[in-house]
Amino acid sequence: MISNANDSDGGPVALRVEGLHKAFDGTRALDGLSLTADHGEVVALFGPNGAGKTTALRCVAGVLAPDAGSITVDGAPAGSVAAADALSFLPEQPDLYASLTVAEHLRFVALAHRLDAWEPRASDLLDRFDLADQRDTLPGALSQGMRRKTALIMALLHGAKVLLLDEPFNGLDPRGAAELRTLIADLAAGGAAVVVSTHGLAVAERIADRAIVMAEGRAIADGSSDQLRRLAGMPQGADLEAVFLALTGGGAGVDVDDDQ
Repeated sequence: MISNANDSDGGPVALRVEGLHKAFDGTRALDGLSLTADHGEVVALFGPNGAGKTTALRCVAGVLAPDAGSITVDGAPAGSVAAADALSFLPEQPDLYASLTVAEHLRFVALAHRLDAWEPRASDLLDRFDLADQRDTLPGALSQGMRRKTALIMALLHGAKVLLLDEPFNGLDPRGAAELRTLIADLAAGGAAVVVSTHGLAVAERIADRAIVMAEGRAIADGSSDQLRRLAGMPQGADLEAVFLALTGGGAGVDVDDDQ
């Protein structure tokens, strides 16, 4: 497995996962998964359906307890207060509180993370994602895309050092998708580690410094797009779908025609 992960500044790697195992009713979802993401790095996580991508992110976020293995977030063990403060997670299907407006959801996040002077950042994010005029709206009156944008802003509000995004482009309109790509680049430039799980290989190549290919609960390849092509025995510029199929033995469920 190719791996570029390193700690360039001598401090703790932003995210380190080692030997992660998770099973559901005897079926293995994660089988010794190990991966890292460094500060200032965008890492794309992709693989066929059932590869374990979402399970991995949910374990890192503390939503699921792994059966074995270790996770550290900015040097702190997963589940600790320090790890929780350093991390944000946007699930693929985020839930919102029916009785809270968009603005009240953001206030809830600010209180949970003990944020001071958070309102200007919240206003900026609402503007960037065209939700400023919906700040006093309840989730039931929002479109699916607006609800997803609200959850995204909640994940971004407290300036996490490690940001986990599970299929974040789903449900976003073209402008929202463009804003998210720009924001991901800005977050990495500011020193955050951003891990993006996606089915879109074209999106992964467009936004990520490094890609981790998962299959059967393990990381089977880790590197830049060109490194993955070399690992698959294909020339530079080779179609990413062919590279993916070569690396995973023909797995399905990844879209290379994603225009986001």
